[in-house]
Amino acid sequence: MKVLLTHRFFWPDTAPYAVMLRAIGDALAEAGHEIHVLSSKPSYRANSKADTPPRQERLGALHVNRIWVFGDEKRNPLRRLANVVVYSWALFVNILRQRPDLVSASTFPPVIAAWSASLAARLIGARFVYHMQDIHPEVSQLSGGALGCGLPMRLLRWLDNQTLRRSDAIVVLSEDMANSLRARGLDPLPIHVINNLSLETAGGEAIEPPTELRKPEGKRRVIFAGNLGRFQQLPLLADGVSRLFDTHPDLELFFLGDGTALRELEERWEGHAQVSFAGFLPFDQAKVLIEEADIGLVSLLPGIYRVAYPSKVLSYAGLGLPMLALVEPESELAKSLRQGGVGAVPDTHTPEAIAAALKDLLESHITSDTVQAWHETFAGRTQILSRWCALVQGLKRR
Repeated sequence: MKVLLTHRFFWPDTAPYAVMLRAIGDALAEAGHEIHVLSSKPSYRANSKADTPPRQERLGALHVNRIWVFGDEKRNPLRRLANVVVYSWALFVNILRQRPDLVSASTFPPVIAAWSASLAARLIGARFVYHMQDIHPEVSQLSGGALGCGLPMRLLRWLDNQTLRRSDAIVVLSEDMANSLRARGLDPLPIHVINNLSLETAGGEAIEPPTELRKPEGKRRVIFAGNLGRFQQLPLLADGVSRLFDTHPDLELFFLGDGTALRELEERWEGHAQVSFAGFLPFDQAKVLIEEADIGLVSLLPGIYRVAYPSKVLSYAGLGLPMLALVEPESELAKSLRQGGVGAVPDTHTPEAIAAALKDLLESHITSDTVQAWHETFAGRTQILSRWCALVQGLKRR
């Protein structure tokens, strides 16, 4: 079967989905499918033309085509908006031109890309797989974004409902996300729960990070690795961790990444002897720092667990790291960490509860082997890729 996998970013871009999509594509190609990939250039974090991958290339069995988009979009909202239009239109046209048997699209750019891809797939009679990393516009509603209210919200919901109805398979990352889709009242929807691959299993070989970022001898490091963004409660999380600094002088809080919350965190904590910051590192370097840490931190705004799943959980677990997760106790994530004996969840979203949960975790002595065994059962590479192959094979039979 001719399969077209699509996303704004693709390997060797460092966006997590870019890395994971190559692993999925390779598995489907090994299962006997003809795999094409449509993405864009320049790359996710390109700093120069030398960093930009070629427009067309063959990566093993994968046929990769990257369309042109405006560069420097992170600092220019108009270019970012223009790229949504450029990419979504190119996606629509390329599907009509290539005429694959099956098309996949994810949730970036939100709503519009999947709507465009699903419409083109419907026009040529192709199967469509909607791979939902998060659910819009509910994400904006819960995070207070401009698209989460009024006319923009109603328009996005209307468009996304069209995409859901056109989908032959809808892949979400948790039962919490599946329940949020069911709450729209569009049943029956062809929902499948398949979590993401951990970056630890999807990425390349480890590369030594800068020496000055390695864990100091005699320290117990708790790490938050990834986007320091508005969906996390990082100032609250840091406040909770800091409650243990006086009684645990060997404790270090380490932020690895960048994002909109970085400035606020630095204004409060930069220069503190027990708090450290490092900017973005490719995962092949970051994995060394994560693996040598003692506890991984996960944090989400209230309610976000219903519309997204923090994939850093899987990367932490793949590297054997116990976790402190600031999420609601009733969430699937909280239940799985507690039942698996691989993490702790504060009873409430307060600094005191965070400190108490962290103290219990520091005293629990959970081993790396225990965490990795849980990961293999919960989201091992073989299990996840097998489920993708079975899903596509099932659509082929239909």
